Amino acid sequence: MTRETVNRFTQKLAHWLPVMLFACALFIVHKQLETHDVRDILASLQATPVAIVCVALTLTVINYLVLAGYDWLALRFTGHPRIPLPKMIAAALLSYAISNNTGHAWAAGGSIRYRFYSKWGVPGWDILKISLFQAITYLLGALSLGLVGSLLLPQYLSSTVPEPPAVHWVSLICAAALLIYWGAVLLWRKPLFIRGFELYLPSPAMALGQTAVSSIDVVLSSLVLWALLLGKVDIGFGTFLVVFVVAQVVGVISQVPGGIGVFESAFLWLMSDIEPTDQHLILISALLLYRVIYYFVPLLLAGAGLLCYEIYSRRELIIESGIALSRILSAIVPQLYSLLLLFAGSILLVSGALPANSEALEWLSDLVPLPIVELSHLAGSLIGLLLLFLARGILLKIDAAWYGSLFLLGLGIIASLLKGFDWREALTLCIVLTLMLPARGHFQRKSSLLRMSFSKSWLATIIMVLAGSIWLGFFAYRDIEYAHDLWWQFSYEGNAPRFLRALLLLAVVTVSYGLSRLLSVAPPSSMAKPSEMELTEAQQLLIQSSHTQGFLTLLGDKYLLWNPDRSAFIMFTVTSQFWIAMGDPIGEPSAIENLLWQFQEQADSYGAKPVFYQVSQELLPYYLDLGLSLFKLGEEARVDLSAFTLQGKQRDAQRSARNKFGKLGYRFEILSGQSAVASLPRLREISDAWLTSKNTREKGFSLGFFDAAYLQRTDIAVIKDESGQIRAFANLWQTADRQELSIDLMRYDPHSPNGIMDFLFAELMLWGKSENYRWFSLGMAPLAGLERRPLAPLWHKIGTTIFDLGDHFYNFEGLYEYKAKFAPIWQPRYLAAPAGISVPFILMSITRVISGGWQGIVGK
Repeated sequence: MTRETVNRFTQKLAHWLPVMLFACALFIVHKQLETHDVRDILASLQATPVAIVCVALTLTVINYLVLAGYDWLALRFTGHPRIPLPKMIAAALLSYAISNNTGHAWAAGGSIRYRFYSKWGVPGWDILKISLFQAITYLLGALSLGLVGSLLLPQYLSSTVPEPPAVHWVSLICAAALLIYWGAVLLWRKPLFIRGFELYLPSPAMALGQTAVSSIDVVLSSLVLWALLLGKVDIGFGTFLVVFVVAQVVGVISQVPGGIGVFESAFLWLMSDIEPTDQHLILISALLLYRVIYYFVPLLLAGAGLLCYEIYSRRELIIESGIALSRILSAIVPQLYSLLLLFAGSILLVSGALPANSEALEWLSDLVPLPIVELSHLAGSLIGLLLLFLARGILLKIDAAWYGSLFLLGLGIIASLLKGFDWREALTLCIVLTLMLPARGHFQRKSSLLRMSFSKSWLATIIMVLAGSIWLGFFAYRDIEYAHDLWWQFSYEGNAPRFLRALLLLAVVTVSYGLSRLLSVAPPSSMAKPSEMELTEAQQLLIQSSHTQGFLTLLGDKYLLWNPDRSAFIMFTVTSQFWIAMGDPIGEPSAIENLLWQFQEQADSYGAKPVFYQVSQELLPYYLDLGLSLFKLGEEARVDLSAFTLQGKQRDAQRSARNKFGKLGYRFEILSGQSAVASLPRLREISDAWLTSKNTREKGFSLGFFDAAYLQRTDIAVIKDESGQIRAFANLWQTADRQELSIDLMRYDPHSPNGIMDFLFAELMLWGKSENYRWFSLGMAPLAGLERRPLAPLWHKIGTTIFDLGDHFYNFEGLYEYKAKFAPIWQPRYLAAPAGISVPFILMSITRVISGGWQGIVGK
C-alpha cells in the first residue's frame, strides 16, 4: 500500500469519523436512557427553577469573559499586545461562541478572528499562529485536568464495577501529550517547521499561563452544569469535576461538532458507575439544559452580534448604495436559509418519530378522517427528508431548490396541523416560509436538483439527523413489542405503527435516490491532463492570440476546459476547495463570457469555487459579473520594441554587456526545429547546474520548468561562446500577429561571465525589434503598483509592506528595479476570487501549487 493510498484512506476516514462516533454516542445514550420515558424527560426539564437557569446563564457569561484570556496570552506571544482590551474581548466572545459548536474549533474560530484582527493590523500569518496557540492552550488545560481526572476517577467508581478500559487510554493519551509538550518547552529552543511554517515554542512561564487560563476555563464551564445539578445528586464537586473533565476531553478528541452526543454519552456512562440509576433522569435533563445554555444561546447571540457588526462596519456603504447591501445579503442568504431548511427538516423528522399529543388527536378525530391523519404523518416525515436535500440546493443557489422549498414548506405546514394539530411546528415552518418568500433574487442558478453535488460533510450531516430521529423513534416506542401486525394497524392512537410506516417510506425514498445516483451517468471522477494532440490544438489558438501568457498551457501541467465548439479554453489546476485558472481565457473573444460561466458552474458541481490568477484589466467586468472580487497582484512590464534602443544612460548595463560579450566572441542565435531538439541535452545540463547553484528546484503552474516536450514546441534563444558551446538560453513565446514576444524558461551556466543575462535580453529585444514585434513582455512584478495612500485598501497596505520588507524571503523590490531598467509600460494584473476571509488561504494555495507543495515553499 503506497503512502498516497494511505493518505487518501485517512482523509476519507476523517470525514466519516464524526458519524461513527455519533453512532457510538447514540448507542451509549440509549443504554443510559432505556429506563426512562420521553415524557418524563420533558417534565423534568419543565420543572427546573428559573433561578437555577439564571445562575447557569450568569456562570456562562463569566466563563466566556475568561475565554478572552486565551486571546490575551496569544496576542502577547505573537507580539501584538496593543490591541485594545474591549476589542479583544468582543472578538474573543464571538469567536468562541461559534468555535465551541464546531468540530474543528481552531479553524472556525481563526476565520472569525481574521475578520477582526486583520483590520486591527495583525498579519494573516500571526492570526494563524494565534489560532494554533489557542487550540494548544485549551488542550493543555484539558489534558492536564484530564490526566488528573482519569487517575482519580477509579477511586470514585463502585467497588463492584470494573474500571473502564477507556479510562486507561485517556490517562495514557493525556500523559504522553503533556510529556511531549513540556519536554519541548523546557528543552527545545529552535524554531519548528510544520508544513513549511516556522513556529517558536512558548517560554515555560507562558506555558504555565496557558495551563492556568485553560484550567480556569474548564472549571468554570463545569460549574455551569454543576449549578443545574446542585442539590439533586449525591456527589461532591470534586468527583463531579473529575467526570466532567474526562467526558469533555473525550468530546474534544472526537471532533464531533461541539462534542454533541459524545460528551453527553461519556458523562452519563461515567456517572452510571457512581450514581444510582434513579438519578439518571436528573442528569439527562441537566445535560440538555447545559447544551442549550452553554452552546446554543451563545451561538445565537454571536450570530446576531456578528451580523450587527457587519452592518455597522458597512453602514456608510449601505446608506449610500443599495448594491452594497445586496452583495452582503447575497453572501449571507444562501448559507442562512440552508441552515433554516436543515432545521425545518429536522423538526419534521423528529416530530414524525415522537408520539403525537393525545388530546389534540382526540379533538382531530371529530374533524379529520383517519386516512387523512395517516397520510399527513407520512407526508410530514417525507417532507422533512426532502428538505434536508433541498437545503444543499439552497446553498448552491439553485432556483429550483427555492421553488421546491416553498412548495414543501407549505405542504409541511398543512401536514403538521392534520397529523396532530402541532401548531408550534406549523408556526416554525410558516416563519421559515415567510423569510424565504422575498429572497427569490438570490437563487438564480439554473441546474438540476437530481444532479447537484453533495459534499461528504453534507452527507454526514444528513446521516446524523436521520440516525438521531430514527433512534428517537425507537426509544420512544421501546416498550411496545414488535409484531408484524403493527404495519397494518390504523387508529388515531396508533403512533408506533405510523412511525414504522414513515420509517419504511424514508428508507425506500433514500435508497431509491441513492441507487438512481449510482446507476445514472456520473460526471468524471477525475480529470485528465491534456494529451499531445490536445496541446497541439491549444497551440493553434495561442499563436493567434495577441498575448503570450497563455503559452503556459504547453507545459501540460494544467487541465483545460473547452467551450462546446472548441474555439476557446481555460487552463486551470484543482485544489480541494478551489479551481484556480491561470490568466484570462484563450481564444475567440465572443466565446469568453459563456466559457467563464461554464467554468464557474463546473467548479460548483464539484463543490469548489472559481479563482482567476494574474488576469488582465480587459476582462474585469466579466469577473465582476461572476460575483468575484478583485485584488491587485502587481504589474506586468511590457517594453515597446518600436522605441527600444541601447542608447542613453538607462541602457548602460545592456550596452556594456553587449560590448563585453562581443569582444569575447559570444554570439546570439535562435534555434528551432531539429537544431533545438539537438541542443536539449546541453540545455538540460545548464538547467540542472543553474538549479543547483541557486539552491532551488523547479516550479510550475505560472512558471515554466524544464521539460523536453514543452521546449520542443517553442523556439529557443541561446548564447554561444567562442567555441560554439551554449552558455545560456531562454525559450520564446511568439504570436502570429507579432503583437507580443516573451520568454519563459531562462537559465545560464553558473560558470559563465557576469552579465550574460543582460547580454541575452539586449540581443533578444533587438532581434524582436528587427522582426517587427510590437511588445516584449518581461512578466509580472509582484506587488508592484499598489497604492501607498493613507486611505488605500487593507490589501494594498499589506502588499506594500511586504514589498518593502520582503527581502527576507523574496526580492520583490529588486525584481521590480531590474525590469524598470527597460523603461516598460506597466499594466496591472489581478486576482479574481471570492471575497472574504478565504483570500489569504487562496493565495497560500496558489503559492503551494506554484512551488509544488509545502516543501517547495520552504526550500525555494
